[in-house]
Amino acid sequence: MTEPAKDMPRTEAAMKWGCIAAPVIIFLLIVLYANDMLSITKPADPDQEFAERAMASAKDAMKDPTSVKFKDLTVSAKARCMYGQILGRNSYGAYTGYQPFIWINGQTFIDSNDDTDAMIAAIRARNNCMKAMGEAVPLTIAEG
Repeated sequence: MTEPAKDMPRTEAAMKWGCIAAPVIIFLLIVLYANDMLSITKPADPDQEFAERAMASAKDAMKDPTSVKFKDLTVSAKARCMYGQILGRNSYGAYTGYQPFIWINGQTFIDSNDDTDAMIAAIRARNNCMKAMGEAVPLTIAEG
């Protein structure tokens, strides 16, 4: 028969250290989480991250990037495009009203009633974006 007496001190030591270590580890995790040094979050939505980058790029294309507002956005990171309505200020500082826009592959196209070429370019870009989205379900943002 084996001698359990030799293994017994090791088991008791492991139990003692386990009883001491477990509360210390739990305490440290609580302290880290409370001080925002440890965050437990769900993975970010790639479309949301893409939308933020695309909106920043679209803002830079406007005369006053700090005043830009968005609404009715449809975004697809997979298609690398976003379209919706954009509001900005003109050279006089007045808001111009929401205008349709498309952002695709780093370029912003604004559907302006004043410029026929810009309007045609925006329509083509939106059609290309919608084709690229295909059957994928894009992220839709009502107000931004």
